[in-house]
Amino acid sequence: MSDPRQHEKYESYEGGSAEAERLVFEELARKILRVQAENQRSGKLNRPVRAFHAKAPLAVDNARLRFYGELPRELREGYAQPGAAYRAVVRMSNASGIPQADAARDLRGIAVRIVVTEDERHDLLMLNLPASHAANAREFVGFASVMAGAAHPLRFAWRLLVKLPREVGWSTANRMRRTLRGAVGRRVTSLATERYWGQGPVLWGGAGPVQYQLRPGPGAADRGKVPADRKNPEYLHAELAGRLRDGDIAFELCLQRFVDERSTPVEDASHAWDEETAPAVPVAELTIPGQDIDSEQARGTARRIEQLAFTPWRTTDAFRPLGSLNRSRDAAYGESSSRRLGQA
Repeated sequence: MSDPRQHEKYESYEGGSAEAERLVFEELARKILRVQAENQRSGKLNRPVRAFHAKAPLAVDNARLRFYGELPRELREGYAQPGAAYRAVVRMSNASGIPQADAARDLRGIAVRIVVTEDERHDLLMLNLPASHAANAREFVGFASVMAGAAHPLRFAWRLLVKLPREVGWSTANRMRRTLRGAVGRRVTSLATERYWGQGPVLWGGAGPVQYQLRPGPGAADRGKVPADRKNPEYLHAELAGRLRDGDIAFELCLQRFVDERSTPVEDASHAWDEETAPAVPVAELTIPGQDIDSEQARGTARRIEQLAFTPWRTTDAFRPLGSLNRSRDAAYGESSSRRLGQA
C-alpha cells in the first residue's frame, strides 16, 4: 500500500506550510473568478463559461482506456493493472476561456475521466505543450488575469507585449512568450494528431512522481476524411467527425518517471522533463470508438459533458497531483466550476 504522505518528500509550500500557501491560493482563486467574469463579458455570453477551455470540438462518454498486459511492475498501482480496462469520458478543447473560431491562435487540450467504479474516478488534464508557460500558481494566475477577455489578435498581442511584463516581470514574461510562441503559432489541422502533456507531475503510488502524456496512435497522421478548412469556424470538430465516421481514434498513454529535482522538477511546471533523461514509457491505450458525433444522441451527450467539472484532484491519494500549479487548481477549479454551474 502506498504511503499517503509520500508526496511530502517531493513538495515545498509557499510560505513554508500548507496552511500559509492555502491563504495565497484563496486569493488566486478569487482572481480566477474575475478572469471568468471578464471572459463572459468579452464574449458577450449570457451565462458563465469555463475560465479556460470554453469550447469543445469533441465530447464523448464512450471512450475506453486499457492498460497494456506488459505494464512494468513498478508502475502497477491501484486501478493501473495489466490488462485492466475502463470506460472514459473525453473532452477535447481549445484553451481560450472565450469560445472562438477554431483557426484562432490557441493551445489545445484534452481532459480524460477514467471511470473505475461509481465511487472512483480519475481526471487527467493535458495540453499540446510539453511544459506549462507558468512555473507556478502565481505566474499562471498573473498571465490569466492579463490575458482575460483578449479575444482580438491585436488586443492579445498588446497585452502579451506590454501588460504581461508589468504583471510578472520582464524575464518571466519573455520566458512565457517563448514557450507559447511555437505552440499557438503552429497550425493545428486535427486534434487527433496532436500530442498532449500533463502540465504538472502527479504521484504514481510507490513509483513516485510521474509526468503523463498522450501520443497519437499509429497511422493517425495518415487518416482524416475532412480537409482542415480553416474558414470553417468549427473545422476541428468537422475533421474529428470525419475521422470517427471512418473508424476509431487512438492515443497511447505514456509516463515519465521522476529522476531528480534538477532534470525533473516537481515545483517548476515550466521545466519540461527531457525524454533522454526520463524516457516516456507506454502504459495504456485510449480509444475513442468510431461513431457519428453529429447525431442528435451524440450532441445530447456532449451537452451533458459540458456540465461536468474536470480537475486533476478527482483521483485517489495514490495518484495525488503534485507541485504549486496543481495545488492551486484544487481551490481555483472548485470556485470556477461552482460559479459556472450555478452553485455559488
